Amino acid sequence: MLDVLERALTSLEGKEPDEVPVVLLVYGLVLKSIAGVSEYEYYQDLDLQLKAKLEFQRMFPDVWNVTMGTYPEYAEFVGPMPTAFGGEIEWLEDAPPYVSEYPIKEPEDVDRLVEAGIPDPRTDGIAPEFLKRLQYFLDNFPKDIREKYNYLDGNIYPGLGPSEGASLCMGYDTFLVWMRLHPDVLHKWLDLTTTWLIKYCEAIEELVGKCKILFLPDHSASMVGDKFFNEFILPRLNRIFKHYKGALRIWHNEGSVGHMLSAVDKIDAEVWHFGPFDDSIECKKKTHFCLMGNIHPPWLAKATPAEVEEACKELILNTASGGKFWLSTGGGMAPGTPFDNIRAMFKAVEKYGKYPIKR
Repeated sequence: MLDVLERALTSLEGKEPDEVPVVLLVYGLVLKSIAGVSEYEYYQDLDLQLKAKLEFQRMFPDVWNVTMGTYPEYAEFVGPMPTAFGGEIEWLEDAPPYVSEYPIKEPEDVDRLVEAGIPDPRTDGIAPEFLKRLQYFLDNFPKDIREKYNYLDGNIYPGLGPSEGASLCMGYDTFLVWMRLHPDVLHKWLDLTTTWLIKYCEAIEELVGKCKILFLPDHSASMVGDKFFNEFILPRLNRIFKHYKGALRIWHNEGSVGHMLSAVDKIDAEVWHFGPFDDSIECKKKTHFCLMGNIHPPWLAKATPAEVEEACKELILNTASGGKFWLSTGGGMAPGTPFDNIRAMFKAVEKYGKYPIKR
């Protein structure tokens, strides 16, 4: 009998393991409930984070909580890139922090930042705090669990990708408008943010060792059509992914891109953590990815276990044959998700996810 990591890697190769792997993305939004604290308290207490992540793994030993789920958390979704370039974030009591001051407001700001040079992720913004926390996890995460699930060592998670990180430095609306009004300025800015992100990944790699798994969220593809995707977003995503060719590269984007699957198929990554509004059959037919998904997270938080089992059944029967499929939520797991609903995912695998898949 295979363990979950062996199942996932077998499926990744387009082969059928013994059963469908369950690969989830469970982090502070859910894990704060294990700790019994607010989200702000969760972010500030590194020891509490570690205990919550380990407790979740003990509760669900057959889950691979891939990369981001087992990293330390400190506003890493929104903070490193904007604060490196001079922006500010604001904390909330029981919700993720947000960028409260953009470093870019006018096109001239891009020239100023380019002239200033690339910030050092080891010293500038909140990235140094994240690196410090990562070292704490490396020092204290139990070795047996790290080795069994391939956690931390060789895992790189830099927060949001180059295009969405760039958006967080100026506002999503401005980012999208500048594609038309100031395309040359935006290209210059994206080149800078992509270079910074590679340097940040390299700073992480200095701690965790040579990259084996890269988990890169970037949702900007779902905000544009194929023309702007090919011009602005794809080249920067692939610059990051090609930098780590040979590693297992996971692109996380639960926003809908069903309108341009042929363009998305050009992303040089092995896994796509895809969202609930794209059809799994079409995504598997028209792209090269191993698909990770795509049960709708807010729905999962409110559904009954029986409803979850039925939804997973349909997803498995439609998508799992031939491998290249990891059963998961279509995005990170939502706050308030009952653990019984996670157990229902495993019941569905037990009943319908044994290979060969039978309708």
